[in-house]
Amino acid sequence: MGPFEVAVAALLVGIPGIIGFTALIMRFHLKKKELEMRGGDPELGPVVDELRDDLNDTRARLADMEERLDFAERLLTAGRASQEDRSG
Repeated sequence: MGPFEVAVAALLVGIPGIIGFTALIMRFHLKKKELEMRGGDPELGPVVDELRDDLNDTRARLADMEERLDFAERLLTAGRASQEDRSG
């Protein structure tokens, strides 16, 4: 094999290798961006999951408190209306 054939063989093997390596790097960067958008560093995954659980718990408790407040307001409004009926 002469130098020309070696160069052609190197190109035929090297170009697909470079393309494959570039595809792997691009996939790595896309996965990294996806992880950053979802919550950051993969090592912080358990921390982020715990914070999400705490946030969901806080939201549920807030919704419960809002329902209780609405109920109390309805009771107060009903009590005032019955007092006005009695005095009026």
